Amino acid sequence: MAMSTLTRKALLCAWLPLVFLFGCGAQQAGAPADDSNVSADPPFVFNDDLEPATAALPYVEDELLVQPYPGADVASLHALYAEAGAEVIAELSEIELTALSVPAGGTDQVAAHLAASGLIEGVHRNYIYQAQATPNDPLFLQQPHLAQVAAPEAWDITSGSPEVIIAIVDTGVDASHPDLADKIIEGWNVYDNNGDFSDVAGHGTLAAGIAAASSNNAAGVAGLSWSSPLLAVRATDPQGQSTGRHLAAGILWAAGHGARVINVSFAPLWSNTVVQSAAVQAFNRGALVVIAAGNGGGSTAAPGYPEAVFVGAVDGSDAIASFSDRGPFVDLVAPGTSVRSTTIGSEYGAANGTSFAAPIVSGVAALVWSVNPELRPSSVANALTTSVVDLGTSGRDNTFGHGEVNAHAAVALARRFSETADHAAPTLRIDRLTSGTQLTSRTTVSVTASDDVGVADVVLSIDGRGHATDTRVPYQFVLDPVLLSVGDHELSFSATDVAGRQSAPQSIMVRVGTPPTSSANTPVSGSGVFFRSPKEGAAVSGNVTISATVSSDAGVATVEWFVDGDSMFVSAVSGTSSGVSYVWRSAGASSGAHVITAVLTDGAGSQYLGRLNLVLR
Repeated sequence: MAMSTLTRKALLCAWLPLVFLFGCGAQQAGAPADDSNVSADPPFVFNDDLEPATAALPYVEDELLVQPYPGADVASLHALYAEAGAEVIAELSEIELTALSVPAGGTDQVAAHLAASGLIEGVHRNYIYQAQATPNDPLFLQQPHLAQVAAPEAWDITSGSPEVIIAIVDTGVDASHPDLADKIIEGWNVYDNNGDFSDVAGHGTLAAGIAAASSNNAAGVAGLSWSSPLLAVRATDPQGQSTGRHLAAGILWAAGHGARVINVSFAPLWSNTVVQSAAVQAFNRGALVVIAAGNGGGSTAAPGYPEAVFVGAVDGSDAIASFSDRGPFVDLVAPGTSVRSTTIGSEYGAANGTSFAAPIVSGVAALVWSVNPELRPSSVANALTTSVVDLGTSGRDNTFGHGEVNAHAAVALARRFSETADHAAPTLRIDRLTSGTQLTSRTTVSVTASDDVGVADVVLSIDGRGHATDTRVPYQFVLDPVLLSVGDHELSFSATDVAGRQSAPQSIMVRVGTPPTSSANTPVSGSGVFFRSPKEGAAVSGNVTISATVSSDAGVATVEWFVDGDSMFVSAVSGTSSGVSYVWRSAGASSGAHVITAVLTDGAGSQYLGRLNLVLR
């Protein structure tokens, strides 16, 4: 039977040494938060900021995006977020991304604290992105970009297929436009998480019409892929701004709703690892993401990522547009000046920007898939980049990429493509951690997996049971010995490709030794409470993070924390062993000796006590 707080408090006071009895029954006075522990972490460098164009971007000042290591204990993660002063506000489980709300202005300190835990693989700012467009000439009556990319010749072969869906991840789409009304089959607003995908800025409606406006209907404009249905995905706030998190969510929603081509006309995304994770997921599901190069007019050394096609812009004379960003990430170019399309309010207009070069390529990609629906995304990308009109320096260069997209050549080439059947399973090797390793602290293990078609995921099993799955390169898992029983454990890894073929498992044996006991002499491997930090009798100050492991063969249920006998916090836990943490905000408490106590209640109703003596400076 569970004890009341009052009964537990009396019992705790009876257990505490007489020297500490002065604290029993005394309510700790409230005090302002002291962030001394968090600020003590070393300065944190965001990897994304190593790219100057990304470092210059604004970002959401009270939000962080984290990707925990696969295998990280959920209870330990939530305890880590709490002790860092962060709160979970959203999750994208497909790419194992968690969005955290943090104190405004505290992103660097919280990021450092999270990264130092050994549980987090990536910590990112949530950068803010602008649509890549400069509208002009609303009554321009021509569409020279269609002839420039040989679209009429391509239409002699195919005008698209209703089976090849194009998604526009953007500011929304005007579904009432006569050239789009019959094309939109579904939509979603991932920014507000509702069904209102109406266009808040006009940018998405322009992109949608370029890719797939209703055509050959004696009205309006022609899209590249006449017959392709559209998914309208709004990923922006009412001002037309988006973030890496929302763009990733839009890509994932589109991929999950049947899109083969996903257009993202925001930049600079060439080094955004969150968007890359979403593009990889879409790629593995059979979709190709097409991304605008950007309108900064500058150059970067960023390589981009192979699971997406980055598109720069040329003018009507096939010269590089002055605003088009350049670098090794650029795959190809398309017309991006005075591109005429649909606009809000059943109107038509023209615009400049790599935002409108990208949907030209998206439309061509849909045409390619229309003539050969069995193609893999990598083959579609290959058809696009090997059928180009070479511009600039002979061969691939950092200005035009491979060259300017050519719809007719790409479609003609795709008709001749024949996918080689993939009968080979992925190959896999364990890179970090060898058989016989003694696990004494939190450790990451890395594996390399490769496949001719593409690796969908890598799974870690411990002692024959699935433990964690990683879907992103590099494939890494975290192992925490305090969550494993004493003795030998078999770690087995297997990779699965996008065709469903699985590699032969690769296994190693590791050993978890007998850990030290807590101040209550309760072994981690038995039932009870084991304090991990701080050490018994440690001198502390400020915000003190107290970490422990709770275990019971009957399953752990709740942990209640006490300071000097006063109940402070109750948390729910699960499993048979779990890491737990509590942040003692000691400001206002008297200097000298204090007792931190944790009471574990297990699944059978039994209770176990652990006690930690600390000295407050």
